[in-house]
Parts: sequence; structure tokens; C-alpha cells
Amino acid sequence: MALAVRGKQGDGMENLKRFFLVIAVISVLNGIGLLLAPAAVLTTYGVEATAGAELGFRLLGLTVIEFGLINWFVRYSHDWIALRGLLIGGTVGYALGFIVSAWATLTHVMNPGGWVLVVTYGVLLLGYLYSLWAGTKKFGTK
Repeated sequence: MALAVRGKQGDGMENLKRFFLVIAVISVLNGIGLLLAPAAVLTTYGVEATAGAELGFRLLGLTVIEFGLINWFVRYSHDWIALRGLLIGGTVGYALGFIVSAWATLTHVMNPGGWVLVVTYGVLLLGYLYSLWAGTKKFGTK
């Protein structure tokens, strides 16, 4: 179901388009860092940079880049069903990221630098929740 971009609907879609753009840039830049310099990222958070940990962070980087590109390319969509699916998926992912990074920081798996991740996940989660709420209010659940 495509939505016409006119008047108030257009304003909502423009805000959502900007949100997806911000998520895309943040994700791709972080993904590149994880892919190319996993040891530096691990060290930043006080995690030992073993070969396995570096591999895991490189794979995470690929996934983060993929998520960023999905957000980049979907930002021009006017199909609320597709956008809602991405928003729900992002909400779940960022909620889990918030929980896991908070746990890892509180249990000292990561050093206090882990709070940067907790705050980042929290802020982006709020962005996804708001976008989902605003879009559902504007376009409905269909």
C-alpha cells in the first residue's frame, strides 16, 4: 500500500526519511570501524582482542553495514507496511542492544566506556519507538 506524500503525510514521511538517513550513516560508519579495526574497538571497551573476538567484531561490522544500507535504501519508500516492519525490527534490535550492553558494562565485561554504547542504543531505541508511534498514529497499523 503506497502512501502519497502530500501535506501532513509528507511531513511525517520527511521526518522518517531523515531518521533512516541518520541511522544509515551511524550504522555504516560504525560498521566500517568494526570491520577494519576490531582490535581498536575491543580495546576501547576493555575487551581482550583475541583472534576470535576480532572475527566476531568483523562479522558484527558486516551486519551493521548491512543494516545501515537497508535504512539508506528504504528511506524513500512510502509503503507504511515495509517501513513499519523495519521500525519494529530496529526497535527490537536496539532494545536488545541496550540490555546486553548495559549488562556487559554493569558486570565489568566491558569497561566504563561501555556506557557510551548503552546511551547510544538507548537514544536510537527512543528514535525507533517514537518513529513507530508517530507513524502508527499517522498511517495506522495496516
